[in-house]
Amino acid sequence: MDIEWPELYRRAERLRAAGTPPTDPKVRRLAARMDELSTLFTGGDAGISAGVRDAWHDDPAAMSGDAAAPADAWRDLTAYLRAARTGPA
Repeated sequence: MDIEWPELYRRAERLRAAGTPPTDPKVRRLAARMDELSTLFTGGDAGISAGVRDAWHDDPAAMSGDAAAPADAWRDLTAYLRAARTGPA
């Protein structure tokens, strides 16, 4: 997980920056894999998963351990991934 998760986020960010719609199957597959890893990490507790997502949205610098983490970029990416999960097929 420690290696795969960051790579999934890098791929999602590249797709977002390239203008790929969040409903594109590539983006949806990335979001689905992130959700699978989240389930493994949280033991399937949806409340914990939601809390972790909210924490990343609210304070990405603290969550990433990088005080220079650009909050707006993280928020844009989390919104993009949320749209991939919930947008029309």
